[in-house]
Amino acid sequence: YSALIARTAGRAQARESIEHTGDELRCRFETVPPLAPARLDVLHVGDEEVRTCDEVGREAVLLKPTWKGEVLSAGLRYVKPGHELRLERYMEDGRMVEHMRCPYKGVEMRCIFRRSE
Repeated sequence: YSALIARTAGRAQARESIEHTGDELRCRFETVPPLAPARLDVLHVGDEEVRTCDEVGREAVLLKPTWKGEVLSAGLRYVKPGHELRLERYMEDGRMVEHMRCPYKGVEMRCIFRRSE
């Protein structure tokens, strides 16, 4: 998921809470216990660009988030070093999946989330 999350595995849980209303998604990211400041991103589907940062604070830009049926699809460009990814989020077997593709490296990653109890 990220270098921070990988390092904290076993010591903390990464939590992402999403409030979804129409084409607005409010995403809150945090670790429990808190190892980094919590972050809140507000995403409007249809925007050209949405500035954000990842779990370790690297600046990024979501590019043209759109719905493709039940799938939220967007480009993701890191400001430094400037590489681009493809990102899709969707539900699978009652769990949210984040599927990232890095075309220039030929790498894919799927993160599967579960509901917290």
